[in-house]
Amino acid sequence: MKNISSLHVPHNKHTDKLDPIRIAVPSEVVLPMNMHSGHDAEPIVSVGDYVRVGQLIAREEGRFSSPVHATVSGTVVEIAPIKHGDGKEVIAIRIESDGKMEADPNLKAPVINNCDEFLQAVRESGVVGLGGAAFPTWAKFNEAKNPDYKVDTVLVNAAECEPYITSDHKMMTLHPDLIADGIEYLRKYMSEYLGEAVFKICIEKNKPDAIEVLKKTFEGKDYVVIHELDAIYPQGAKQVMLYNATGRVAVAGKRFPSFGALIINVSSLAKMAEYLNTGMPLVERIVTIDGPAVTEPKIVIAPIGTRISYLMEQVTVEGEIGKVVVGGPMNGTAVFSTESPIVKVANAVLIFGEKESVLPDYSACIHCGRCIDKCPINIDVVSVEKHLRNPNEAKREKRLIETGVRQCVDCGCCSYVCPANRPLLAWNQDAKWWLKQYAASKREGGQN
Repeated sequence: MKNISSLHVPHNKHTDKLDPIRIAVPSEVVLPMNMHSGHDAEPIVSVGDYVRVGQLIAREEGRFSSPVHATVSGTVVEIAPIKHGDGKEVIAIRIESDGKMEADPNLKAPVINNCDEFLQAVRESGVVGLGGAAFPTWAKFNEAKNPDYKVDTVLVNAAECEPYITSDHKMMTLHPDLIADGIEYLRKYMSEYLGEAVFKICIEKNKPDAIEVLKKTFEGKDYVVIHELDAIYPQGAKQVMLYNATGRVAVAGKRFPSFGALIINVSSLAKMAEYLNTGMPLVERIVTIDGPAVTEPKIVIAPIGTRISYLMEQVTVEGEIGKVVVGGPMNGTAVFSTESPIVKVANAVLIFGEKESVLPDYSACIHCGRCIDKCPINIDVVSVEKHLRNPNEAKREKRLIETGVRQCVDCGCCSYVCPANRPLLAWNQDAKWWLKQYAASKREGGQN
């Protein structure tokens, strides 16, 4: 892996000086059961049940999963499939709000005496990777218990390198106490596995106010380092951050702790601490509402499960809407319906006009090499599509692995710089999906 590519994208951090506004309680929320990577959660409530904020409504299911909690008080009116952002159906619980936002009276800070109880508490919090990966946080920490790993560095991912988004930024400037609490919980309950690990809060230099706040918060604590990064995309990708913060190279197919490091999103760390302090699980998040079609961007605090259309009502939109993206413009997801809800990882809703939403037709590759030059992982991007078309599956697998595509971080740099407008990121994603499916079919067939 080479050093970080110097891809400068417009920051467009229009809301970095604004304070988050708590939106009026929505009339209803819709909570999908797959707001995390891993197995879908399993509903434990029924239609007609009255629920309160923070109440468990779906238990985790399977090896890697995460529970779901009510984000408003009110009545469960429907448990049925909805279409997710990728067009697939998933079971969701719809709650009609009573507007009271009554908290579950049974909520209380968990009692923790050891590492296992700590991990169980993090599990029950419902916290996942809020930077976009949505991997259950408890499972990430649990990996550090592997005796084959020796973790000496915990990377707190505070880069927030995508344009527009300022949700993590606001978490750092407004709630540094929670970030500090999160670090102390890890030091206390995972000391056997983290030892004298250094906590590096990795933050881009375009957030000077957050850097100042964090330096004051951790003054005198030599086990915490505020690691300032150049504001170059994609600093937030975990492989890139590992290299730039430690000089270590991530290898495809290996768990992150095998490189001596854990990585956790800064908002995930803060939300974990909030649960351990109060017993209130992950029920709301800070969301940036912005985009070229928005005249006065805002940053809000919204219950998870709020419909995107309701969030769009919080801002003024100019002209016809062409596309709505949840997440950043580089690797966010364009929604097929604004009636879809925001989920745990939804840190932004970006609204684009018709002009910005039209994708140009792509043409033949001109072999300029820009996609390879700007790829932070040094993937042979230009060869991926060709190998995807190989009719011999064994050779297709071999050639695709040789391109390095399994290491793709979905940053979109390749598509961004391609003068032929080729959908290189989409082909990378297709390749990664196919490799996983092919590997699974070989395991099922008993092949080596």
